[in-house]
Amino acid sequence: MKKNDSLIKLAVCALMVALSFVLSLWTPLKFWPQGGSVTLGAMVPVVLVALLFGTRWGLCCAFVNSLLQLMMGFMEGMGSWGLSPMVLVCSILLDYILAYTVIGFAGIFRGNDSVRAVLGSLFVCILRYAFHFLSGWAFFGMWAEEGYTALSWAVFYNMTYMLPETVITVVLSASLAVLLPVLRRNFSFCRTPEAL
Repeated sequence: MKKNDSLIKLAVCALMVALSFVLSLWTPLKFWPQGGSVTLGAMVPVVLVALLFGTRWGLCCAFVNSLLQLMMGFMEGMGSWGLSPMVLVCSILLDYILAYTVIGFAGIFRGNDSVRAVLGSLFVCILRYAFHFLSGWAFFGMWAEEGYTALSWAVFYNMTYMLPETVITVVLSASLAVLLPVLRRNFSFCRTPEAL
């Protein structure tokens, strides 16, 4: 039975990563040539996996998603920005691997209600913003608009897409959280301790 549970979780995670990737391809608001766009809830499928299965599965799912986001970043021209190898590696780590993997920490707030979904999704959006901010401040100050320091530009630049992305993620996660108790009732392996 435990092997079947893991296979079902793996299948759900694969579907949610695929859904997240598809949602991230549709970016109605794309602000800057150096990256950063607003999607129609691309983080939500990974947040829901973390809320449903917990932090460990959430982090694994989010890590795979981070690799797909990195691939997409290179397809959109990240490799042609003229970054030194060290800056490129640091950007890969901060802007992709870490920034997208932390979405799995929504599982810390695993539970059956919309409040936990709001807290979890808000928490991971703040973490993701922090990694984008650190990358921008440390490595991308050269592209700061006139009148901005590297610090203020990193705050502003990353806020322009992460604030709307956070609102969308929190609202959708809270709305879809009503499905979590139904899924838990149907899949005994994802019940929270308080539901047993």
